[in-house]
Amino acid sequence: MRASGGSGWPRGRELLAVVPAYNEAGRIAPVIAALRALPLPVLVVDDGSRDATAEESAAAGAAVHRQTNGGKGRAILAGCRWAVDHGYDAVLLLDGDGQHDPREATGLVDAWRRGAELVIGSRTRCTRQQPAHRKCLNRLSSLLVTLAAGQRIIDSQSGFRLCDPRLLLRLPFSGCRYDLETEMCVLAARAGHRVVETPITAIYNDKKSGVHPIYDTARFFRAVLRSLLAAPRAERARDAAARPLPPPALTLVEASAA
Repeated sequence: MRASGGSGWPRGRELLAVVPAYNEAGRIAPVIAALRALPLPVLVVDDGSRDATAEESAAAGAAVHRQTNGGKGRAILAGCRWAVDHGYDAVLLLDGDGQHDPREATGLVDAWRRGAELVIGSRTRCTRQQPAHRKCLNRLSSLLVTLAAGQRIIDSQSGFRLCDPRLLLRLPFSGCRYDLETEMCVLAARAGHRVVETPITAIYNDKKSGVHPIYDTARFFRAVLRSLLAAPRAERARDAAARPLPPPALTLVEASAA
């Protein structure tokens, strides 16, 4: 489902902020406060945290969905299912570590209002803060994702995104960690969905990256390959979703003789 074409800030159940989180105690409460100030309802998906992430999230005013640790990708999909079950039209995905500025959600909402189906916040502002090795890795990954997706993707690793949760639930993902975000770019673009990027600020704090330089790099390459192989299924899923439902079958009932 695309935005209805309205204007202004989302109201009611148009948009839900979904924050996948793992051990973000001490960092997540300001993120929730900034989102609620926009204002947006907030769901935190606590992916098996061993600290007070869930308690701090609830105290800050967020709904909390707790699950055993399964990776960021599974947390994102769990948040999408929760959003659909509660009647939301779209989800704003962002991390709970303070490395995204919730106020920049306005740019993503504007792109969604203009008809984008997957909006990615591209970290092109203040990139001087970005560590050199992260910058090189992001450039390489974005180049490969661009080739696989068939359209230019500047920041394939950004976790700041906006889309219809049903879109993600239809895509044939294989990954369950950070690799799901890579697959999301390729599968959505290959299926013909309108993928748009909008600039956001690159923020780096004292949070140690949860990305493993060896294992998650290997997962990234596998994700690109798996996405190319799964692209035909993503196209069929889009076609099936766009196809109108058949009319209900008519049942003839013969009247019994008196």
